Amino acid sequence: MSRQPSFYADPEFYDALHAEGTDDEVWLLDRIARRHGNGGRAALEPACGSGRYLAGLLRRGWLAHGYDLSPAMVAYARRRLAKWKARARVDRGDMTSFRPARTYDLAFNLLSTFRHLLTEREALAHLRLMEGALNPGGLFILGLDLAAYGEDAPDEETWTTRLRGRTLTHVMMTLPPDARRRRETIINFVTPGPRGRVLKSAYDLRSYDSGELADLLLRTRFSLAACYGYDGRPASLCGKNRALWVVLKKSARP
Repeated sequence: MSRQPSFYADPEFYDALHAEGTDDEVWLLDRIARRHGNGGRAALEPACGSGRYLAGLLRRGWLAHGYDLSPAMVAYARRRLAKWKARARVDRGDMTSFRPARTYDLAFNLLSTFRHLLTEREALAHLRLMEGALNPGGLFILGLDLAAYGEDAPDEETWTTRLRGRTLTHVMMTLPPDARRRRETIINFVTPGPRGRVLKSAYDLRSYDSGELADLLLRTRFSLAACYGYDGRPASLCGKNRALWVVLKKSARP
């Protein structure tokens, strides 16, 4: 599994950097579940971080559980969700080994978090755990950016947010993926970090083009129910849009 960015160590800091757009994404999760799911309203988020998606689903009437490897994130998410008590739960767990105590109607793994699993074995382990965590007819939504080897160019994104009266600037650089190694390097700079420092981090994500992802999914029992772009518009796994929410469905038959 790849390393987490340095700002992940501070849950409030991480949450502020990623808060924009959360309400729209929660709306899309709910919409996809209503359109393609089994009608149930229990959701699971692996690697749930600060719990912002879980909070959004809870506000929409869902039962929402999550887990994360970071003790600090788990503690932060538990505080955030405390007012929902009976409908909310956050545990500590790893994407390749955690088995929840119950089953769900929706599971989701967004923001290319799945790509932190750097080997085929880890990726398959997670997908199979998600199969086991779902009720019949349940959905697993996988949000990730796909590669186009030989066509991708270096990319840079910059955005700002406010925290405790300060303006934070996050610069994220993406280097083109290596087709042989199946690695894409991400470099982050956040200013100002705690105590005014510049936070720097670099880590690799596993790369997938559409064919590699399709081959991986064929090794599971999921069916492909739909694909959507990050803007919520229908898309294709093999289409031009490579920033996708891939909607996987568990058979309605036991």
